[in-house]
Amino acid sequence: MFENEYLVNKKIIKEYVLNILIKKLVITEILLIICSIILYLLEGSMIMLSISLVGLITLILFPIITVNDLMENSKRLNNGKIEKTIITFKDNIVMNEGKVHLEFEYQQIEKVIETKNIYALMISKQNAIIVLKDSFTKGKESDFITFINNKINNSKKVVD
Repeated sequence: MFENEYLVNKKIIKEYVLNILIKKLVITEILLIICSIILYLLEGSMIMLSISLVGLITLILFPIITVNDLMENSKRLNNGKIEKTIITFKDNIVMNEGKVHLEFEYQQIEKVIETKNIYALMISKQNAIIVLKDSFTKGKESDFITFINNKINNSKKVVD
């Protein structure tokens, strides 16, 4: 059995948002900005300059807005407070955060993405169970990936 406990904070949410949730969007935005700047330099078109400016503003603001929205949603679920998240891994995954109680089956996990401080158990492209690497109260982080891969039938491995 494994258990993971933590308080959600902006650092955790920021890592999830930047490294997992909007990573492809950020790469696309950067490519759009580069292409529009190159076209501006070649063609002198103000439209291309405008596109690069809008892309840059989006690149800066979208992650900030997303992090703040996720933090506010967490507070909203718990009557304006940040409550401790407790995730227990037994026959299924049980997640408790204040009065919010969720249960998941291991087969719902599409893939596991590892970042510096978290494992994101992806339920869909935009939804994940966040497990903090240094917050195991039962079981060891070093054994967790083997455990989770076995539970999800080895068909979906950890992605860096």
